[in-house]
Formats: sequence, structure tokens, C-alpha cells
Amino acid sequence: MRFIILALLLISAAFSTVSFAASNSHLITQIQELYLQLEKISESGVNVNPQIQELNEALQLLQNCSNPKEAENLIQQVNSSIPQLKSEASTLCLEHQIVKYSTITALIVLGFLTYYFGPRFLWKAWIKMRSRWVVK
Repeated sequence: MRFIILALLLISAAFSTVSFAASNSHLITQIQELYLQLEKISESGVNVNPQIQELNEALQLLQNCSNPKEAENLIQQVNSSIPQLKSEASTLCLEHQIVKYSTITALIVLGFLTYYFGPRFLWKAWIKMRSRWVVK
């Protein structure tokens, strides 16, 4: 989906008219930069679909030359939400690291406990199960 949106951005930038490009080129550049930032944030697992939809709406408004002010407002909304998304991405990355290292530590501790207490438990269970056997 991201590839389609990026292709849409590039195609729209390529086929825009000269007057359109001259008047709104800074907005298109902002959209492209914001999209790249959102792509980096998305790689860490954060949901950025609402922001991408807003950028897509802004791009459509710019293509139709209907309301550039509204498009600029949408771009500013996305731009203002990026710091929150970055902090969410760093929190998510920290949570993944904690889970990964906790799992590794738990497996190592479980291995040592099995190595140390395993034979004792096995022999005690074996003796208990066969304690009533009679040798004839």
C-alpha cells in the first residue's frame, strides 16, 4: 500500500502543470518529506495510516486546485502529529527490546535450572514410582 501511495505521489508530481507546480511546489515537497518521515516511523511498527490518508487528501486537493489552504492545514496537522508518533515508535522499540532480552534471559535461567535440578527430580521420581517393586 505504501508503494502505491508513493507511486501516486511521484506520478502526481510528474504530471502537474507548470503553474500548478510553481504555486504549490513547496506544499508537494512538504508532502513528500512528511511521507518519508512517516515511512521511517512505520518501519518500527507504529500505525501511520490516518496521517497517510490526510496527506493523500491534501494531495488530491492540490491536484484539483480546489482548496490549497485546506491542503496546507492537513499538511500542518500531519506535521504536528509526527513528534508524538516518533515517541510512540521509540516506546514500541523499547518494549520489543525488553521482551526480547527477557525471553533470552528466561531461557538461559531455565536451562541452568534444568541442568542442575533435572537429574535430581528424575531420579527421585523414578525411585518413588518403583519403590513398591519387589525383587524375587
